[in-house]
Amino acid sequence: MLALLCAGVILLSAAWTREQRAGESLDRLAVSDQSQRLSQVTPPPDRETCGRPTAGEIIRGYSDEIVYFPGTRSWQAHRAVDFAAAEGERVRAMLEGTVVSCRDGCVVMRHENGLESSYRGLERIEAEAGQQLRKGAVLGTAGGRVPHEGRGHICVSLTENGVPVPFTIEN
Repeated sequence: MLALLCAGVILLSAAWTREQRAGESLDRLAVSDQSQRLSQVTPPPDRETCGRPTAGEIIRGYSDEIVYFPGTRSWQAHRAVDFAAAEGERVRAMLEGTVVSCRDGCVVMRHENGLESSYRGLERIEAEAGQQLRKGAVLGTAGGRVPHEGRGHICVSLTENGVPVPFTIEN
């Protein structure tokens, strides 16, 4: 009887081990398949380096990580770049494109390849919706309030097909 019980345990153990190995093989195949598919995806074209919207230094960079905002005492991702900007300083377009909207201290521009830029914290807006602008063209002047962040800077974001993306700034 004991021998029969031991034989049963050995058979069950062998079957379980065979199942585990089969599962591991399937996992390896899935990872291999995913790697192969990813290697066949064409990488997106390099984005153009963006011009500086203000002469000020970057005071808060792009972050997918959660950061603290003292003005609102909140923690959240900062998927934009903040540039120091004195009241009345000219704010310029980072890329060539078409102005989509201008309101509430914010200008939104559409660019090639599904890119859109947004400039918050403008006191006065000089651009108009529908206007085609070159890189470096004046959008308005700094001095407005950036929602959730306060004054004294311009908050600029870039999205690609609606998804926030980091970007490179010219020196």
